[in-house]
Amino acid sequence: MYLFLETSNYILGVCTFIYALLSISGIFVKNGSYKTLISALLAVINMIIATVAFGHMYLVKGEIIFVIIFAVLFVAILMLLFMTKAIYRECDRLLLNNMSMLFTTGMIVITRISTQRAIRQLAIFLIVLLVCMLIPLIIIKAEFIKKITWVYAGVGISMISSVLILGEVINGSKITITLFGLRFQPSDAVKILFIFYMACLLWKDINHIKVILSAVTCAAFVLVLVMSKDLGAALIFVIIYIFMIYMSTGNYIYLILGGTCCTVASVVAYNLFSHIRVRVSIWLDPWADIDNKGYQIAQSLFSINGGGAFGTGLFKGSPTSIPFCETDFIFSAISEELGLIYGVSIILVCLSCFGEMMRLSFLVHDMFYRLVIYGIAVSMCFQTFLTIGGGVKFIPLTGVTLPMVSYGGTSLLVSMFMYFIIQGIYIRLRKQKGPALYRFHKKQEPEATKESGNNKNIKANKEPLKNGNRKSEKEVSGKSKPGSSKTK
Repeated sequence: MYLFLETSNYILGVCTFIYALLSISGIFVKNGSYKTLISALLAVINMIIATVAFGHMYLVKGEIIFVIIFAVLFVAILMLLFMTKAIYRECDRLLLNNMSMLFTTGMIVITRISTQRAIRQLAIFLIVLLVCMLIPLIIIKAEFIKKITWVYAGVGISMISSVLILGEVINGSKITITLFGLRFQPSDAVKILFIFYMACLLWKDINHIKVILSAVTCAAFVLVLVMSKDLGAALIFVIIYIFMIYMSTGNYIYLILGGTCCTVASVVAYNLFSHIRVRVSIWLDPWADIDNKGYQIAQSLFSINGGGAFGTGLFKGSPTSIPFCETDFIFSAISEELGLIYGVSIILVCLSCFGEMMRLSFLVHDMFYRLVIYGIAVSMCFQTFLTIGGGVKFIPLTGVTLPMVSYGGTSLLVSMFMYFIIQGIYIRLRKQKGPALYRFHKKQEPEATKESGNNKNIKANKEPLKNGNRKSEKEVSGKSKPGSSKTK
């Protein structure tokens, strides 16, 4: 037992690093057999990580609650990986495995901090997972989702506007609403509606009028969020808007204009809001007021530095000394007790998710679905950057959560919805018999049929040559080039 406790962190660090490398390689592997092997290895490594971590916690504390949480988590992982695959055979297994890995990591840290919160997070996961099973079916069957542009915009603005009236003030910002005893953060969910609105507006017949119209609507969303002082969410909305405009037009000018506008808006926000000035000041020098305003970021840096390569070990660090460590600063808690290797591996897994989403977005022919995947990928990647960047003092704090890892029902629900929306789009397009996807999968039936048909045409065109007839290719096809006659 002593040997296991002393070596468990090394096992976790090595396993997580191997997982990250396999996950990144899975983006570039095209062979179906190799993809299946990588998916199986990722699932096994994920189970090993969960077993070692929860085994360590049980041996240290000796409480049966850790065994119960592990058993339910084990069932939840199996449901995510195998029930989804059984219902939707065409799903993307790399994204499923990465979802499982990120959630497992979050559960390890949350359980170490509070078993009650871990039970709540696990219950939310199971409930949301059952709901998410319907999302691919809805996307496969529903055709109206491309046609309700202004429904997305109207519902989204109404949801975030309700916070101004019904919202609770937390740390100087109105960002949550409590309904039936449950706390809900509308701005997280509205990101999905905003992405669908932008995709509906821009997927065909893009012109300057639509760009201006989308800018006005985006400004309305951002204005409401600024009035609520939810500036982190407002920044995410702006980034989603800029990159979706760029994706739909392919014009780099929009990236330059967007970056300029963000810079100007940041300067304006700095002068308007006192808490922004405080965050910038503690970002520049947290040690000047380490016992008060700089305490949070200083403790985060102490935790990251104190863990070393393989961490102090579960229950041997002090992540709870960081306020909101299970939400905004969960990366710092991971780095302290599980190690910097584990933390860097989690970053690599997040990059793997982004890379796989981008790969799928460029495989898709349909511009509407391409824009949806692209918007979700940008949203999750930028949110990850804000969370980790703020925790390591690379950028000022923004108060956003790490998708699929941080504690919080709304964050977990929205993250799972985003992943399953991408799964639904991918499944829908793989089920179609037309050229819905670019040629990528070697064993894709529509492409195989298309190739066999092309082979027949090639053979037919070569027959005249075999018979000694020296007709030109244009005469065989019955077509001629411009400026030439069909008969001489």
